[in-house]
Amino acid sequence: MKDYLKKLSKKDKIIYSTFTILTIIILLINFIYPNSYSFTSISFLANFFLIIIVREVLKLLKVKFTKKELIGMTIIIILMYLFYIISILNRQFLYFFDYACYYNIGLASKEHFAISLLDGIRYFISSTWSGEYGNFLSFFPEIIFRFTNQTINSYILSYILAYTPYLIITLGILLKKLSEKLQVKKETLFFNLALLTTVLFPIFHATAIYGQPDFFGLAFIFLIISLTINYDFKKLEVLRLILLLLITFMLTISRRWYIYWIVSYYFCYLIGIIILNFKDKKSLKAIFKNICLYAIIVIIFFILTLFPMLKNILFGSIGNYSAFYLDGGFKTEMTSQLSHLGYLMLILMLMGAIYGLVSKKYRLLTILNVIDYFLMIFLFTRIQNMGLHHSPILLPNYLYFLYLCFIYFINTKESYDIRCCLVIFSIIIVNFLNGLLSNTTDNLFTKINLTVLSEENYPQYVEVATWLEEHINENEIAYMICHNRKYNPDKFRNIFMPDKTISNYLAYGSAIIGSHKFPYGLFDAKYILTIDPFESVSIEYKYNDVFKELVENNKFKLIEQFDMNDGFNILIYERTTKVDEEEISLYLDALNEESKLYPELYKNVIENYEIKD
Repeated sequence: MKDYLKKLSKKDKIIYSTFTILTIIILLINFIYPNSYSFTSISFLANFFLIIIVREVLKLLKVKFTKKELIGMTIIIILMYLFYIISILNRQFLYFFDYACYYNIGLASKEHFAISLLDGIRYFISSTWSGEYGNFLSFFPEIIFRFTNQTINSYILSYILAYTPYLIITLGILLKKLSEKLQVKKETLFFNLALLTTVLFPIFHATAIYGQPDFFGLAFIFLIISLTINYDFKKLEVLRLILLLLITFMLTISRRWYIYWIVSYYFCYLIGIIILNFKDKKSLKAIFKNICLYAIIVIIFFILTLFPMLKNILFGSIGNYSAFYLDGGFKTEMTSQLSHLGYLMLILMLMGAIYGLVSKKYRLLTILNVIDYFLMIFLFTRIQNMGLHHSPILLPNYLYFLYLCFIYFINTKESYDIRCCLVIFSIIIVNFLNGLLSNTTDNLFTKINLTVLSEENYPQYVEVATWLEEHINENEIAYMICHNRKYNPDKFRNIFMPDKTISNYLAYGSAIIGSHKFPYGLFDAKYILTIDPFESVSIEYKYNDVFKELVENNKFKLIEQFDMNDGFNILIYERTTKVDEEEISLYLDALNEESKLYPELYKNVIENYEIKD
């Protein structure tokens, strides 16, 4: 490390000095005078820090992009920007559940830092330690988002503008190192084909286009693979190991489920090192010693920084509380992934995998990728099945097999190499267009829908939302029982954002058994909303059944009804009598089975409710 500090160039010293001075100044100003721009200035520091990390990786790995590669990456970034801008301009979408989650987290982060620097830091630590929805991803787009109209659409564009350069540059670094590792003969051809293949992979955009920025973790994954691909721990390279620690930490706090990628990748990585050095006992001994020393440091660091999260993952009953999302385990997940890919993409990947297994120089890396892929799915499905936003952790494996497919033809001496690559690339383009054109009925191509559909009855949603905005306030709240993808409280809570009137006084709601606790809103709300006919996702039908009985007992009266022009009516009821023991008993009886499974979510919550005078 001392040698590294001695080798710092004048430019390096200026960059690090500038970052240090700005950090001190910004933190002091925000500590003394917190304001609405506090989070924006912290966002500036976060981006500055990440730029330094990426720059250090480039220097350490001695990666230099050619002029053609830089032009190619710039074009890709511009095309991604255009793709998302066009998508935003052509949608009338109502965001709900996880689609609006990070938008609301970003707004909350801004509010906490505006209160005080300590409150902002406290919110970052508490949200990170919870391990579920930390606000780490919110730090990077805020520097852009602050100067927009603050809607969810502008938040999506903000994180695309902020994240895309990191994603493409880190991918570029990985492709340069992968070219070396796989001994690609025509590097520029491979680099450009691989870049385009990645951004045309539907899983890459599957949920980012809807408002879930989870795919940003791929930037950290690309860096981790780049730093480890040619490193075997024979020597302790302090700078490399510090970068690996920091980047792995940032990946972990991006989203809790990236842990599955981390565990699977590092396990296969270490297995690969052992196999390659198995015959060299002296080297193997040094490697084992260095790995153990580094592992101790990493474990101590993660325990000190993320103990609550790790405790919940290792010792908590996460599987029990995610039971609703366990839709069939390993076999079902494989079927689901096939639908994400389509048969033609699967065939291309199998071709790449076969080539990797047949070729001696690629065999070990290919086998490790196969093990890594199935290990990730196995570990993940012990808890729950993957949603689309989880699937990017499998993207590096999919890409590796596709890259091998290209490499087979690129490295051949025959004259048809480029023509074959173009055929493969044409299939990839058609697969992407199939998702974009919503032609998801053909099993040959992906069934991921990359077109964000507009709500045809948007005016009816606005009509209901307007009624809510006019009738609820700080003294009166509303509760919506229905909680499916079509009708749920989130669509109304977010429809006028950043105006929080509805969001503040319409409860989030409860529906998922084992995840959501019994909602006090059913007792406290002046207005209860439901739909007719009623559609249920999980436990909320039991709430609705009890509520209908309460309506029959004249505890609520219908005061408003909206025809949503799609076969559904939204019904709004007003409470006419205060909650009493009889009403509480009805819910206890109805939820008897669920209370046996999750007493802390149902029975205990209901019994702890205090009836107000």
